[in-house]
Amino acid sequence: MILVTGATGTTGSEVVKQLSAKGARVRAFVRDLKKGAALEGPAVELVQGDMSQPATLDAALRGVERVFLVSPAHLRQMEWQGNVIEASKRAGVRHIVKLAAMEASLDSPALFTRMHAQTEQQLEASGIAYTHLHPTLFMQSFLSYIPTIKSEGAIYAPFKDGRVGMVDARDVASVAVAALTEDGHYGQTCDITGPEALSFGDAAGILSEVLGKPVRYVDVPPAAVRKSMLEAGIEEWLVNDLLSLMEYFSTGQAAVVTSTIANVAKIRPHTFRDFVRDYASMFRD
Repeated sequence: MILVTGATGTTGSEVVKQLSAKGARVRAFVRDLKKGAALEGPAVELVQGDMSQPATLDAALRGVERVFLVSPAHLRQMEWQGNVIEASKRAGVRHIVKLAAMEASLDSPALFTRMHAQTEQQLEASGIAYTHLHPTLFMQSFLSYIPTIKSEGAIYAPFKDGRVGMVDARDVASVAVAALTEDGHYGQTCDITGPEALSFGDAAGILSEVLGKPVRYVDVPPAAVRKSMLEAGIEEWLVNDLLSLMEYFSTGQAAVVTSTIANVAKIRPHTFRDFVRDYASMFRD
């Protein structure tokens, strides 16, 4: 049995879907059973719980051998994921695959990526076999630009000309599924990128070609992005972290391309053009 936390999220839901397609027995850990109902199937069992409540984790982990660990960026992220690790020890879990970020390190300027690194240390010290997943920027982050793409044919962001080896979340899930269903990935850290490093200007060009309408990239000052995110209700600590990561991407430091998807998941990674084609109906008016 494999427990998937964050089962209604971007990556977690895809992990559930792909595990189910492989015939694996899956238990999807969700806070809201109604929200998780779409995941349920012959090989997928829903279990309701909360990472902040260890008793619900103990119940969810009964009979589980492997865990996919992910949670939202939150000031309690270390506590929540630490609760899963400790409950997994009590349950005799053999292997945890943890989703973090390529920027995860103890000296990262962003708090939530430092928290990822600290949790990875806790997992490594737990005695449970582990696999760390370090993806770069998700292509799915472009879905947040749909309103301005539709209304103005524009993407507003502070990435300058920096190139990023952005990755499709579906491919990250494929790497996770391989790690969860095979025995050859223990103790590994998998840096996961897509097959090409693109600037946001490049991405706008591809969106224009595939959608058949002009889409332009407009570079905006970080101060304007900060104001917009705060007005949208994003907590200030997270705004600071996101701006720190945006600055990192804007300098081209993330213009890295790895072969992890092909080597581990044994599939051809999605290009950004593939991504836009698959999500075209969401981008169009």
